[in-house]
Amino acid sequence: MTMTKYEVGFDGHWQETFDDREEAIQWAQEVAETGRVVDVIRKYRFLPFRMFVTAFPESEYAARKAAWSIPWTSGGRVYGS
Repeated sequence: MTMTKYEVGFDGHWQETFDDREEAIQWAQEVAETGRVVDVIRKYRFLPFRMFVTAFPESEYAARKAAWSIPWTSGGRVYGS
């Protein structure tokens, strides 16, 4: 069992979890082609932290990364949600 999982989220919910990073990114790209903004994050098995990996479409990458970089105490997403 892997210690790291990758979650793909869109439409305000985490939709799918993957063991493989590349598989998660590939699926996120496919979902983004339907017009959705999609986040891929890394989730650690024994820690409550979630870390930003990437976002699609690429035009949303900078904004999504910035949202994940804001401290959770200020409404950011680094520690969950």
